[in-house]
Amino acid sequence: MIKLLKIFILVIVSFCLCSCTFERGLILFNTQPVTRENALQDQKVFNEGQRVYYLFIAPKKMNNEFIRVQVFKMTDNAPWGGNEVVRTKDYRLMLDERYYHTNYFTLYEKGRYVMQVFSHDDFQHPLALNDFYVK
Repeated sequence: MIKLLKIFILVIVSFCLCSCTFERGLILFNTQPVTRENALQDQKVFNEGQRVYYLFIAPKKMNNEFIRVQVFKMTDNAPWGGNEVVRTKDYRLMLDERYYHTNYFTLYEKGRYVMQVFSHDDFQHPLALNDFYVK
C-alpha cells in the first residue's frame, strides 16, 4: 500500500514539475461582428459564403506591430502534409490594438479549416491556433 502511495505521489509531482508552460493566444469565431456583448461566443460551424468574423487575443502585449493571419484547409488531396493554404494576410496593429485583432473573411468551399496567427518575428511558432468548419 505504501509503495502504491509513493508511486501515485511521484506521478503527481512529475506532472506538476514537468509540465510545459507555453502561453498561447486565443482565436474566437462568430457570425456577427465582434462586440463586447458577443466577444466570448465562439462558433465553429459556418455556411458557404457566410462571413467568418474572428477575434484574436494575444497572450501578452505584442512588441511587433505586424501579425500574419493564415487560414488553411485540411484536405487529403493536398500534395504535402494534408493542408492547403487558402488565405494569408499581414496586418499592422495600432498602438491600442497590441493585445487583440478583429476582422472577417469569407470562404466558399466546404471543409475543415484551421486559422493561425503569427508574429512577424517568428513564423515557425503560431501565437494562436483554432479550427472551424464550413458546411
